[in-house]
Amino acid sequence: MQVIGVGWNGSPGDIDDFVARHSLTFTNVHDTDGSIFASFGVPGQPAWVFQDATGDREVVIGAPSGSEVEARLAALNVG
Repeated sequence: MQVIGVGWNGSPGDIDDFVARHSLTFTNVHDTDGSIFASFGVPGQPAWVFQDATGDREVVIGAPSGSEVEARLAALNVG
């Protein structure tokens, strides 16, 4: 399983501060022009994209609970 955070809303400094404040340990990238979000059909933050090994994906707009994230990962057989 690979987890990647994509920050779009805010300056690179704001995004770095968010990553540090929440002690995120997975890779985070800055989507300064919104092209990554657009490629996944995500209109804004917060949002999650769950993608399986075949490339099938589900976009969830909003901030799911930890248990919802775990359930979605388990359904993908990666959690």
